[in-house]
Amino acid sequence: MKRTDIWISVGIIAVALAAFYFYTQRKGYIKVDAGGAIASLQLRSGWLSKATISSDSGAVAVPARACRPEQLRITKKENGSTWQLDTTGPWADLAQIKVKSRQTTLLRLGPPFLIRPTIQRSSSNVSIGLSIIGQAGEQYGVRATKDAKQLAAPAVKIVDESGKVLAAGKFAYG
Repeated sequence: MKRTDIWISVGIIAVALAAFYFYTQRKGYIKVDAGGAIASLQLRSGWLSKATISSDSGAVAVPARACRPEQLRITKKENGSTWQLDTTGPWADLAQIKVKSRQTTLLRLGPPFLIRPTIQRSSSNVSIGLSIIGQAGEQYGVRATKDAKQLAAPAVKIVDESGKVLAAGKFAYG
């Protein structure tokens, strides 16, 4: 009787391991379209499963399951300069990417960007900022780099209808 119980247990464990193996071997594909820029997207789809997908590499095989983005970098060369934007979220439509077995999931992200102003008022102070939003609703940090150097904070001038400067200043990051 004991020997039969052992063989039944071994059989159950073998079936469970085989099912787990076949489940983890299902593959789907992700392709990134970054609107003319180069995108590098880091995904996580489990405890041990990570993938980096680049828009210039075509469709990349990943486990067929839900994936979560961890980091996204958009790079674009223009007029001899290299511009770069990074994000670690919020992700909007990219928060959970469902990859189906033997199918290609196309992700449209990055440019064209939507620049949305953010205005906060606190007693006599007004804080003006902006949000950079990609095609999938992903939000980028406002600290863009040009040729690997952070850009200076933007300046602002308030002028009247004749062009006379009423006030001027610089924005500050943070």
